[in-house]
Amino acid sequence: MFTVLLMVLVADVLIFVHEIGHLLAARALGMPATSFSVGFGPALLRKHWRGTEYRLALVPLGGYVRIEGMNGTPEERLAWPNGFAFQPLWKRLIVIGSGVTANALLALVLYTGVSVAGSWSGPIDARVVEVDQEVLPPTAGWSSLPSDRTIQQVDDRPVSDWSEFALVLLGLEEGFHVLELDDGSGHRVWIPESESARIQLLEALIPALPEPTDHDLRAGVAAGTREVGRTARLIAHSGQLLATGSIGIRQLNGPIELARVSERTLRMSLSQFLAFVAFLSLNLAILNSLPIPVLDGGHFAMLVAEGIRGRPLPPGVRRYGSVAGATVVLFFMTFVLLNDMLRLFGY
Repeated sequence: MFTVLLMVLVADVLIFVHEIGHLLAARALGMPATSFSVGFGPALLRKHWRGTEYRLALVPLGGYVRIEGMNGTPEERLAWPNGFAFQPLWKRLIVIGSGVTANALLALVLYTGVSVAGSWSGPIDARVVEVDQEVLPPTAGWSSLPSDRTIQQVDDRPVSDWSEFALVLLGLEEGFHVLELDDGSGHRVWIPESESARIQLLEALIPALPEPTDHDLRAGVAAGTREVGRTARLIAHSGQLLATGSIGIRQLNGPIELARVSERTLRMSLSQFLAFVAFLSLNLAILNSLPIPVLDGGHFAMLVAEGIRGRPLPPGVRRYGSVAGATVVLFFMTFVLLNDMLRLFGY
């Protein structure tokens, strides 16, 4: 029960931050925002304030800000002359992009905060500490790796920490590959075929978390900025591996698995939990940036097409695009939930 409540809280916070970005941008640019909702379905709580109804709804799988005049009809122009569709293109682009920006800023604030607090270790260098001979047999070449050396490259792919090494490893073909260490030496190691064997290999190689390092505010902001950039690259890289089939779609996690990870990180420490929330917030920002209708990236792409075209896209294009986008999103959500259910039952 605690795990479920924790994930609902995390989801609501991330959705709130995303939607408040849209709301604040719309208000600042003079657009009428009449509804602000975290979640869908029946309202659990609601309050009217300054012309906007604020709602906390039952199903925490998203949220929305209702900005009047979205369709640009003559009736909307009469009722809402300062509505969304009747604003300059640059204002509309800012409003659509503000949700993604808010989630990215939340990730930066959290990474900076845990860095300044000196309670978070940050990324772990790909330094070989000890090789478990029971997990990694001598014939695979892993036993020849010298301890206290850092892996800098796998074949021709550079790595800077264990997270990048894990992504590279999961995307490699079965067989021998060359690890280049920081002393200039190269070592041929065998990469197994199955994903489960590769994950077991990673668990044997990656050491315990190092001791955290204190930062002042300036250094903390710099560390947070680096971590946002590094995490964004990792997320983009993992998406590329997924799209090319290098990583199986069974590796996708849904809300159940994310809830379990959230609980585990919270039991480790509050700082690790906050770093994980930052990671989720950045994931939400990047996913929402995809050019799929019904997502912010899709709306943004349609506005850019409108700017290039010099006039709004035909209503049919927007309507059918929204239906197609909603279908893709619904399929994705259903699939990751099915993945979670299969994991629960050991499949």
